[in-house]
Amino acid sequence: MTLFWLLAAGMVAVALLFVLPPLLAPEAAGRRGGSPQAQASLAVLREQLAQLQADHASGRIAPDHYAQARAEIERRALREGCAAPDRLDTRPAPRWALAVALGLGAISVGLYAALGNPAALTPADADPHASPSASAGHDPGDPMAERLAGLIQHLQAHPDDAEGWMTLAHTYATLGDFAGGAATWARMGARAPQDPGVLADWADLLATAADGDFSGEPDRLIGRLLALAPDDVKGLALAGTSAFFRGDFHGAIDAWERLLPLVDPDGPVHEQVQASLAQARRAAEGAATDGGAADRTAADRAAAGAEGPAFPPGARASGGRGRQD
Repeated sequence: MTLFWLLAAGMVAVALLFVLPPLLAPEAAGRRGGSPQAQASLAVLREQLAQLQADHASGRIAPDHYAQARAEIERRALREGCAAPDRLDTRPAPRWALAVALGLGAISVGLYAALGNPAALTPADADPHASPSASAGHDPGDPMAERLAGLIQHLQAHPDDAEGWMTLAHTYATLGDFAGGAATWARMGARAPQDPGVLADWADLLATAADGDFSGEPDRLIGRLLALAPDDVKGLALAGTSAFFRGDFHGAIDAWERLLPLVDPDGPVHEQVQASLAQARRAAEGAATDGGAADRTAADRAAAGAEGPAFPPGARASGGRGRQD
C-alpha cells in the first residue's frame, strides 16, 4: 500500500512539473515594448526621418516636399505603434500555482476513490472476520478451504474445544500453510484453552512459520506448556530445540535429558533424542574450549557446535502427550 501511494505521489509531482513553472516564471523583460517586427519598423522610420531632416538642412529638398515626406513618415510611425498591442501579463502567479498543486492532488484522489478500487489497498488480514483460508490464497471452493473456514467458525463459537484447536493446527501443517496458521493464531490465539496439547502444537506451528525462530510467542507458549505439564514430551522436545538454537546448549541438554526417559526406548523418538543430546554435548564442549567469545552470536555458536538438533521445526516428537511407554 505504501509503495502504491509513493508511486501515485510521484506521478502527480511529474504532472505538476509541467504546470507550475509557467505560473512561477519571473516577469519577462520588456513585456510592454511591443513585438520585434514593430520595433524593427519604427527603427527604419527613425532612420528615414533623420535622413530627410539632413537633406532638408543641406537644401537638397524643397520645403514643401520636406513637409509632405515628414507627415507621411509620422503617419506610418503612428500606424506601426497602434499595430503593436501590449503583450499578455506574464508576472508570477504563486496563488494560482498553489491552487493548481492542491487541486490536482485532490482531484487525483477523488477520481481514484470514484473509479478505482480502494479496497485492494487494504491487506486481506486487516479484517478480523476475514477467512484465513481466503487470505492465505486457498481456493474458496476447495474442500480443505471450506473445512478450515468451518473449523475456524466453530472455534470462534466454542473457543474451549481443545481438540478443535489441535485439529486446526494439524490442518495448517498438512497444507504447509504455516503463515496462515500464524495469522489465525494472531487473531484468535488469546481465546485458546490452557491445554498442553494446544500450546505445544501452536508453539511448533508458529516457530515453523518464523523459519525456526522461537523468540517471542513460541517461547512464551512453551513456558506456559511446561508450567502446566513439566513432563510433556513435545513440550520438552520444543524447549530443548529452542535452547539449542539460542546457543544455550546446557539448557538443551537439560530438556532432552528429562525427555529421554519419557519415550519408548525401542522407538525412533528415543534415537532422535539421543542424537540431539550428542549434538548438544559436542556443541557445549566446543563452546567451552572456544572460551565463550563475547562477539559470537547464539546462532554462530549453534552452527559451530552442530548442524542442528534432531527436532527441526515442524518435525519434532509429536506422537503424544506425557510419558511414552
